[in-house]
Amino acid sequence: MEILKSISTEGSVVSLRNDGILQIEMQPNRTLQLKDAKEMVNAFAEIGGGKKFPLLFIAGDFSLASSDARKFASGSEANQYTLASAFVVINIAQKLMGNAYITFNKPITPTKIMTEEKTAIDWLKTFLE
Repeated sequence: MEILKSISTEGSVVSLRNDGILQIEMQPNRTLQLKDAKEMVNAFAEIGGGKKFPLLFIAGDFSLASSDARKFASGSEANQYTLASAFVVINIAQKLMGNAYITFNKPITPTKIMTEEKTAIDWLKTFLE
């Protein structure tokens, strides 16, 4: 896998991979805020030229998301460049938050919480045309 383009925001690094997946690496020890989520969407638009991509979110150590960020992330504005989202989590708190996000925020695109990056990538590739 090769990174074609990258944009760094305050809370993450957004990269376009040569396999057609947008990868978002979250900063560690940080709670993602609404402002951060909006910066990510702007990065998706810029890096992807307005096209839709499967999104691979890789959680940093002890990274979480605020309720405002989760609410925004589940809606149409945040998902205008999204085919599907896979969140790769590394601890039980992230897994619980991710499952609550899917259950209560009900994202409008297919979304899964996973613990293995390879499994997440394989699932996301099923959304590529």
